[in-house]
Amino acid sequence: MTAYFKPLFATLLFCFCLSLKAQREKIKFGAVSLSDLQSDDFEKYEDAEAVVLFDGGVANFIEEEGRFIIVFERTRRIKILTKSGLDFSNINIPYYQQDMRNTELIYDIKAMSHTLVNGVDQKNELNKSDIYDEKINSNWHQKKFAIPGVKEGSVIEYSYILKSPFMFNLPDWEFQSKIPTQYSEYEVHVVPFYEYTYLAQGIKKFDYSNSQVGIGSRRFATIDFKEMVYEFAMKDTPAFTDVQYITSINDYIIKMDWQLAKIIRPNGSKEEIITTWAQMVESMLKSDNFGKFIKSSSKSVEKMIKDDQRLQEISKLENFEKAKELTRYVKENYRWNRMRGKYASKNVKEFLNETTGSTAELNLFLIGMLRAFDIEAYPVILSTRDHGKIKIDYPFESFFNTLAILVEVDQQLYLTEATEKELEFGKLPAEYLNEKGLIIDNEKQGWVDLNITLPSLESEDMKLTLNPSTLKLEGEFVKTLTDYDALRYKRNKNLIQTELNNSYNLIGDIQYPETNSPSTPYTLKYEASYPVSTFEGKIYFHPFLNKAPTINPLKAEDRTYPVDFTYSQKKQFNTIIEIPDGYSFSVIPESVQFSNSLIDFSFETLLDPSKQKMIAISTYVLKKAVYDPKEYKQLKSYLAQITEAYNKQITVEKQ
Repeated sequence: MTAYFKPLFATLLFCFCLSLKAQREKIKFGAVSLSDLQSDDFEKYEDAEAVVLFDGGVANFIEEEGRFIIVFERTRRIKILTKSGLDFSNINIPYYQQDMRNTELIYDIKAMSHTLVNGVDQKNELNKSDIYDEKINSNWHQKKFAIPGVKEGSVIEYSYILKSPFMFNLPDWEFQSKIPTQYSEYEVHVVPFYEYTYLAQGIKKFDYSNSQVGIGSRRFATIDFKEMVYEFAMKDTPAFTDVQYITSINDYIIKMDWQLAKIIRPNGSKEEIITTWAQMVESMLKSDNFGKFIKSSSKSVEKMIKDDQRLQEISKLENFEKAKELTRYVKENYRWNRMRGKYASKNVKEFLNETTGSTAELNLFLIGMLRAFDIEAYPVILSTRDHGKIKIDYPFESFFNTLAILVEVDQQLYLTEATEKELEFGKLPAEYLNEKGLIIDNEKQGWVDLNITLPSLESEDMKLTLNPSTLKLEGEFVKTLTDYDALRYKRNKNLIQTELNNSYNLIGDIQYPETNSPSTPYTLKYEASYPVSTFEGKIYFHPFLNKAPTINPLKAEDRTYPVDFTYSQKKQFNTIIEIPDGYSFSVIPESVQFSNSLIDFSFETLLDPSKQKMIAISTYVLKKAVYDPKEYKQLKSYLAQITEAYNKQITVEKQ
């Protein structure tokens, strides 16, 4: 037994053939140097809220009750530089729970702050009673605590031990975060009964790495063995700061992801964990909580049809309408419990009795229902945007955290799902728009594109009158939205109020739509006033007030990863402005128009023959949801032209 550990990137194999000559750093918990407490050495981090001084993890395989468990120890030390950096003293430590008997444990939590007061290290230790446990979802919990006594300039540190019975859950390691990291190291002690692979993201070389046979012999069952020790360290890792327009920070930071590849038992038998996508698909279809759940759902639906008049009426429809109505039926009669998953955690009978479930139960049941009505439907497993991208070269089931449905009707394919009531049939929630999903079917197995090509619309229509005495524009506003833009406002009814609170004075109440059909535009109407500027007797305002963007959202000079807007977008602005007699428009912005493969933009101003009314019309379309890094500079330039046009002001003068 010699194969303990396989790197997936051949370029990193070199790291295990020799020890890179660099000094590993060690710290003693509770002992912070004077230089770390002082602020003089941290001037180079002038833009940072905080800096990680040390982050170290050690993973060991320990025998317990005739089996191995993973024991992971972590110690982290952070220097707080600014007031906003105080948030880093709020600590969350996640852990996995399969059921009450099979769960990870977090214990031996220690934490304290160090603050320099009159040249002395003033320490504040965490009280054990201030550690809380919180449920994230059906499988994930977290320990939460706030380190006490933290101020600007403080150093905080915490450590803990995680004990896991799940060999598939060898902790990953992140060398980079949103703040700079001075030193980060990970040490893994591997036994010859488990073989792991890893994905190294963004790592060209380590500042220190080493592999060596562990000291001393160990015995498991009837086999004597020695463990292998792998060590990795990186110094002075910069902060990952460009977090706008990305799927998840986890897709781009420097890190190592670990995956159990093979189990080698003491009797010599082997179990392949990582094989191929086809084998993974077959395994899921055989699972009681996936493929068999779909079959059981179909049988239950066949019984339901006999007593359910609505289902009987749906059965008489054409297939496309049938698929739409069945999707609506599940959305209206079964509630999403806000939990995501790809495997059902209850059986079909329990789901039907409780009428609530995770993304897994709802979508697997809907697939079974569609099939019971002779409609072709297939599960599609995917990764939500916050969970990260799928690396399609490596068949890791852990890449996926939820599922959707591929429906085929009259040779047309539609992607849908069963949780979001405000989206029409054929649309996935925005958080599902993450490149590709995997079809789970022996015959149709393959990848399906999740991106949306048709843009969502956000339109602003304004009919305004200038009141020189109050220095305000007053009038009617209509905001019209479709698809994902509409969904943002439907999910958060306070969003429009928050927008208006910044600069507008409402006159009366906001009028919301009487009906909320997902297939019709979502329209908000209100009356309000908006302040204008004045200087030397002249009145100034932007044609679309503050509705159109006047600041380029792309700041960096260059970018090595995509610009991801989630979905393609269309923005429209239409303003009619009337001014009173005795006043005139002295400056009106010039019209601008361009069209290319990345963006369409038009901006036009028209002056009424009466000279007392002006119309401004503009549209811009982001033609892609995701722009390639090589398109970044062009995209940034086009957005600069758009914001420059929107920055031009109208000038009104008294005659």
